[in-house]
Amino acid sequence: MIYATKRALIERLIQPGDVVLDVGFRGQGIKKDSGEWPHALLKARAADVYGLDLALDPEYENNDHYRAANAEEFEFPISFDVIFAGDLIEHLSNPGRFLERCRTSLKSGGRLILTTPNTFNLFNMTEKLTKREPTVNPDHTMYLNEKTLRQLLSKNGMQVADVGFLYTLGYEHRESWKKKMLNILYAFLARFTDKFVETLVVVAKAA
Repeated sequence: MIYATKRALIERLIQPGDVVLDVGFRGQGIKKDSGEWPHALLKARAADVYGLDLALDPEYENNDHYRAANAEEFEFPISFDVIFAGDLIEHLSNPGRFLERCRTSLKSGGRLILTTPNTFNLFNMTEKLTKREPTVNPDHTMYLNEKTLRQLLSKNGMQVADVGFLYTLGYEHRESWKKKMLNILYAFLARFTDKFVETLVVVAKAA
């Protein structure tokens, strides 16, 4: 399945009764004051939402629902129906430790929802033709695709329940004319296949 936006993803994958932990809630490529900020969308959809990030803005300090901590070391006094980690895992030094914390922090039957760049998206594949390496966020530590993410989850006691893709055009940033032309091709290809879509979406459960 291809989700048009993170709003569509959240509306489909989050149930109104869910208690959700949003890991890395401050970022995810969308400004906090945007109506499409994933953390606000989660709060509007779920029964209760907690947040975790390396640092907290003043408005979240002294709030039991929020923690300033590393995603590889976090701990809360409750278990969650859903842990949502949008565009996070590719930033981590030790993703296995993060997945272990997720597994032990989920309720029985709970779900981990990950989004991460698809290694073989159109933009990476095109840039590989003209550059030694595609353009990448300097804070990323790894590339992931469906096969490697399945293996990583399996090695950490989790199994994939569903795989989809997220169509991620529309962010507010300046683009070159070459990128704008690629966007047209990207939109066309996405009508017929998901394999070049920019972001991978994986739902996993404890094995």
